[in-house]
Amino acid sequence: MDVGLKAGFAGDCGSRHFASRLVVIRFVLFVLVCRVGFVAEVNARTWFELGGPTGVIWSELGTPNYVDDATVPGAIRPLSTERDKNLIAMMRKRGGDITSLVSIYTLPANWDATRFFAVDGDIETAFVHPPRIDFFRPGFFYTTPMYFDLGAPFPIGRVVFSTRIGQPENKIRQFRFYVNDGRTESRDDKGNIIWTKVFDEKDNLSARVELELTPQIVRHLYLHPLEVGNTWEVAEFEVYGEGFVPKASYLSDPIDLGSNASFGQIKWGGYQNPGAKIFIQTRSGNDNQPEIYWRKTGVGNEEVSTTSSGQPMTKEDYLALPQNVRGSISQDTENWSVWSAYDFDSGVAGTRLLSPGPSQYVQLRVDFISSGLQGGQLDFLHFEYSQPPAVRSAVAEIEPSVVTPATSVTFTYALRTRIDEKHSGFNQLELYSPARIDSVRAVRVDRQLVTYNVAKIKRGSEAPNSIRVQFPRVSQDQSLVEVDFDAQVFVYGTVFSGMISDGDLDEVSQQVIAGNAVDNILGDDVKVLTELNGSVIGPVEINPTPFSPNGDGINDELRVTFALLRLTQRVPSLVEVCDLSGRRVRNLFSEPGGSARYQLTWDGRDENGLMVAPGAYLIRVSVDAGTGTTERLRLIHMVY
Repeated sequence: MDVGLKAGFAGDCGSRHFASRLVVIRFVLFVLVCRVGFVAEVNARTWFELGGPTGVIWSELGTPNYVDDATVPGAIRPLSTERDKNLIAMMRKRGGDITSLVSIYTLPANWDATRFFAVDGDIETAFVHPPRIDFFRPGFFYTTPMYFDLGAPFPIGRVVFSTRIGQPENKIRQFRFYVNDGRTESRDDKGNIIWTKVFDEKDNLSARVELELTPQIVRHLYLHPLEVGNTWEVAEFEVYGEGFVPKASYLSDPIDLGSNASFGQIKWGGYQNPGAKIFIQTRSGNDNQPEIYWRKTGVGNEEVSTTSSGQPMTKEDYLALPQNVRGSISQDTENWSVWSAYDFDSGVAGTRLLSPGPSQYVQLRVDFISSGLQGGQLDFLHFEYSQPPAVRSAVAEIEPSVVTPATSVTFTYALRTRIDEKHSGFNQLELYSPARIDSVRAVRVDRQLVTYNVAKIKRGSEAPNSIRVQFPRVSQDQSLVEVDFDAQVFVYGTVFSGMISDGDLDEVSQQVIAGNAVDNILGDDVKVLTELNGSVIGPVEINPTPFSPNGDGINDELRVTFALLRLTQRVPSLVEVCDLSGRRVRNLFSEPGGSARYQLTWDGRDENGLMVAPGAYLIRVSVDAGTGTTERLRLIHMVY
């Protein structure tokens, strides 16, 4: 049915610190000179660009982790290596080093002065290890193991070490060789590295040793010579591989837009190989510190979010604390939104920035997942915004909030805004939902009927029946706008989202949030529930979504909450995580269940305790009440 006129109205036409002082300076300069560099203004629209030929340099606005921002100018991608590239040569620039696993008091006298001869790229220099007697055990000799940190985990397949050309007699006849992939999971409960032995040589006769490894991810390498009473040396230690680091990430500092802004499109350029993934997330907030930092008081397990002088704890304050005084880190959900995730391909074409506005701050996160030679690259990222927003704030709610599914129902969408002198107001409302919106019956402003126009708009497959309603401009503070429309709801928990804008200005639309718009509507929400019609499974609530089990203490576990209803006895019940093909990934609950409320958690691991790949999964709740199996499915997203 066409969206159109009912009841005779026309309706068929369409303060805390900013993390980087340098970035602040750059941003201000661009605003002053207008249309130069990474910020461009088009009427009421402005865009902010990161990367690319003219955008802010990635490393100036955030923290790269195992990210290469030098190989391709303006772009970021995971660190990688080539078959003929010695990973040792750049390890110190990546934060790696050469050291030993023994006490400083048992190191040879020449250790500090000559150890880097083993990695200096000069075959004529060497770290020479003399015979060393253990004075605590007379008659015993001991040797110094060498430990190498590549600074990042790489796929490696070959290790080479050798003597100087003229000193073959100083070869290492006996040695053991170990590796470690650098993951947190590959350390014990005390933080010590768990080594995997890959070679145990008892009689090496070559001055140049070449170890061929099964290709594997390695960050730490451990060479343990077993020479007793003999001089040995390493002139060059080399490590080779091919491919990308398995995980890399980029986290921007909070981007200060100067004042509250409404958000429009977000777009990026780049590619991801078939065996790789790039995950992009955003969040928005009202200050420059998205996390809350906690300090241990020393009284039991008590933690406080203030300094010893009673001031709110900043990141800088937290990092200045001794390690044993640092407490947990939590997300500031009062001033910041949760992370919003995007499909990579949709962002290449351009998609709506999902983080709520108006907000002054935006933060970006990029996660790369690579496999061998399969990686990805992000060339640039930009988003658009408008300042000032059309209104200071906009809240809405809908009635009725509970309906019979697949039945035409007349809804009232009630919208109330706060408007200051600097705001232009608005004259159009976009409604988008997975529900089928059939027609608009009436529009009222402050209880008075007004003329309106309605047009269908495209909002993607998730909201195929979206509409735009135009009406006389609303510029009075606290004005109430009510839209009556007919729609059919098919899914429990269907949300009717709203965006408002001034159609006479080229500005991005402003998001409407759920809230108390009218006192006599009790729901304070824009979500519509369907009647259960005797179902034994109540609504399945998922929180947070997406979730990110990366060990940072924020959104590490998914909570699944539901109720079993109308059961007079315990019946077979099952809650499981499945991939999109229906294959079980993890069993969360499998036992007789009765009428009660249940809350389960998932840590992102499969039945074998291994972390699953990021992506979309299904939560399946099923109950066999004797008359057949009833089930509910919820789509979830896991990101790193």
